[in-house]
Amino acid sequence: MKPVLPMNICYGGDWNPDQWPAQTVDEDIQLMKEAGVNLVTLGVFSWAKLEPEPGVYDFEWLREIMDKCAAAGIYVDLATGTASPPAWMAKRHPESLPVTKEGVRLAFGSRQQYCPSSAVYKKHSRELAARLAAEFSDHPALALWHVNNEYACHVHGCYCDACEHEFQEWLAEKYENIEALNHAWNTYFWAQIYSDFSEISLPRLAPTFHNSAQMLDHARFVDAQLLGLFDAEASELRAASDIPVTTNFLGDFPHTNGREWAKHVDIVSDDSYPDPAIPGSAHEVAFTADLMRGYKGGAPFLLMEQTTAAVQWRPQNSPKRPGQYSLWSLSRVAHGADGIMQFQWRQSPGGAEMMHSGMVAHSGKKSRWWPEVGELGKQLESIAPVLGGRIDARVCVVADWDSMIARSVTPGPNTVPAAFTAARKWHRTLWEKNIATDIVGIEDDLSKYSLVIVPEIFIDYPEFATRLEEAVARGAHVLVTAPTGVVTPDLRAVTGGYLGSLSELLGVCVTDHSVNSPGAWSFESDLDPRVDRITRSVEVPSAAEYRDLEVRSPLLQRALDQIGSPRPTPRGGVWGEYVMAVKEADEFTDPMWLSDEVEVLAQFGYESDLGGWPAITRRKVGSGSAWYVATNLDAVGRDALIRVLSAYARLDISGATLPDGIERVTRGLVTFYLNHSDKAVQLAGVTGYDLISKATATGHAVVAPRSAMAIVAKPVS
Repeated sequence: MKPVLPMNICYGGDWNPDQWPAQTVDEDIQLMKEAGVNLVTLGVFSWAKLEPEPGVYDFEWLREIMDKCAAAGIYVDLATGTASPPAWMAKRHPESLPVTKEGVRLAFGSRQQYCPSSAVYKKHSRELAARLAAEFSDHPALALWHVNNEYACHVHGCYCDACEHEFQEWLAEKYENIEALNHAWNTYFWAQIYSDFSEISLPRLAPTFHNSAQMLDHARFVDAQLLGLFDAEASELRAASDIPVTTNFLGDFPHTNGREWAKHVDIVSDDSYPDPAIPGSAHEVAFTADLMRGYKGGAPFLLMEQTTAAVQWRPQNSPKRPGQYSLWSLSRVAHGADGIMQFQWRQSPGGAEMMHSGMVAHSGKKSRWWPEVGELGKQLESIAPVLGGRIDARVCVVADWDSMIARSVTPGPNTVPAAFTAARKWHRTLWEKNIATDIVGIEDDLSKYSLVIVPEIFIDYPEFATRLEEAVARGAHVLVTAPTGVVTPDLRAVTGGYLGSLSELLGVCVTDHSVNSPGAWSFESDLDPRVDRITRSVEVPSAAEYRDLEVRSPLLQRALDQIGSPRPTPRGGVWGEYVMAVKEADEFTDPMWLSDEVEVLAQFGYESDLGGWPAITRRKVGSGSAWYVATNLDAVGRDALIRVLSAYARLDISGATLPDGIERVTRGLVTFYLNHSDKAVQLAGVTGYDLISKATATGHAVVAPRSAMAIVAKPVS
C-alpha cells in the first residue's frame, strides 16, 4: 500500500478552492509553500460540482487543481464528496432525505441530509466514488482517499419506513428467530411480545420509556448502517488502487463505534475541537489522541481536522491563546499523530462556516494567526524523526462503546449521557502525573500492561473477565470501578450479584446500588424549619452531592499525605454500592465483613446510609492484585489510589514531580516537554538536543509559556 508522505509529518487542511475565483488557486499554493503545507484535503463538500446533474460528471476543474498540487510537491487527500448530497437529489427524490423520530422529514439546505437506507443515495454515492477512483487513482498527487465526512455528526439515525424495514432485517439476521429476540429484549414486560420481526418498529417518539434493549440494538443498527455506506464507497476505491482509505472520526463521539470502524480504515483519522475557554482542554487533546492511537494497537494516526483559532458552532467561540495552536498540535504528535490537518485552509467567504477560522483568515497574511501557521509548519518539519514512532505505555484504560451506550439507554439508577466519562477521568489522573497510558478495548491484548484500569464497563463480558484473570496471574494489577458488570450484552440484568464474571477475580460482588440525588428536594422551596415540625426532623443523606470516604489502609493514607497538608479526604460521587465478599454473599448481612483474602482500603463514611460498607477493596492474587472501587471517586481519591497502584505496578511516576503545567511524553526516540502554563518553566536534568530550537540542553532548560521542546539524545542529520 502506498505510504502517506513517508519522510514528513503531514501538514495542511481542507481546501475548498471551488468557493473562490480561479486565480485564488495559484495564490493559495504559493501561501501553502510559505507555510510548509504538504497535504490538502480536496472535495469534501463538492458533490454538486462533481456531479451537477444525475450521472453527469465534471472532474476537469479538480484535475487541474491536483495537477498544480503535484507540480508544487503538495499531496492530496481526495474526498468522495458524499457527505453533502446535491439539491437535485433532494428535489427529485425527497424520500432520500432523513426523517426524525418525531416523524418530520428534514429539508435540504444544510449538510448530511441523506437517509442511510435510501436506494438513490446508495446508488449515486457509490457511483461517484467509483468514477473518482477511475479518474484519479494514478494521479501523482494522490496520497489518501477520504470517504464522506464525520459520519452521524448531525443525523444520528433516520426513522423512515425504509430504515424500519432495514432494522427488521438486521434484527432477523442477528437473532434468527423471534423467540430469541423476545427473550433478549424481555418483551414479556409491558406486553411487548412480538410474533414476527415485521411487527417491530423503530424507537420513534413514544408515550414513555422505550425498551432499553431495543434502544441498544437500534444504536448498533444505525452504526452498522453507516459503516455499510462507508464500506460500499471504500470497496470502489480499493478496487481501483492501493491508495490508503480513511474517514474522519470525531474523538469519543457516541454515535459511531470507533473501535469497530477502525478495522475498516487503512489509517485512523480524527477531528477534534477542544474548547480554549476550558482549562481542561489540554487533557482533551491527549485523551482523544490516545484513543485514536489505541484503535490500531498503537499505530500512528492523522489529526484530520482542528482549528487554528476559533470555531463558529459554539454559543460563544473563544480563539486559541497565543502559542496554543502549535502547542496542542505538538501534543497530538507526541501522543501518536503523524499528521496535523486543519479545517480549513482558507476561511470561507460565506455560508454556515464563514466565521470558522482557517489557516488563511479573511484578513490573509495580516491575521495574527498567520505567523503561527508558518511557525508550526517549520516545527513539524524539524521533528520529523518522531514520524512512525510509538509510545511505550505500561498502563491502559479500557473503554467499551457498547457499555457506554447500554448505560445511557438504561432507565435508572441514574440517567447519564452517552460518554466515556469515567475513562476520561481516570485517564486524566494518569495524564496529570505524566504516566503514559494507552486506551484499549475489551478485545485487545493486555500482556504488556502492569496496570489495567476498567472504569464503568457496564456490560458483563465473561471472556474479558478471563483475560483479566490471566493478566493478574502474570503479575498485573487490575482496578475495576463501579458500575461494572451490571447487564449482559443483550441488556438483561446480571442476577445473583452485579460484577458477574468479574466477581471471582475481585473476590466481591455488588448486591445493590445506592445513588444519591443532590437537589432532589429543591422543589420544597417553602420548607420553613420554624413551623414544619415533622419535615424538619427528616434527614436525607441521599441528597448529598458527595460521599466522604474513611481510609483504612496505611498505604492510602500515606498517598493522601503526599498530596498536601492537611491531608485531603477522598470522596465518592453520587454513585455508591453495597459490596459483599463472594464467599459470604448467600444472604444480606449488616454490618458487612469481607473475607480474609479481601482487604478494605476505604469505607463509606457514616454520614451516608452506606456508612461502614467497603468503598475500595483489594484482593491479592500471587504477585498481582485485583481492586474494586464501589463509587465514582473524586480527583483526590483517584490521585491517591494511582500513587498506591504505581508502587505495586512499579511505574515511573517521576513526571509527577515536574513543575506545574509541564506535560512530558516520550514517543520513540523523542521526549516532548510541553508547557501548558502562562509562565516560563525551568527544567532540571534535561539533556540532549532540542529538535525545535536546534539547541543543546546540558542539564537545565527553559520552556517558554505555551510552547514545547522535543529532545533527542543527539542531533539528527
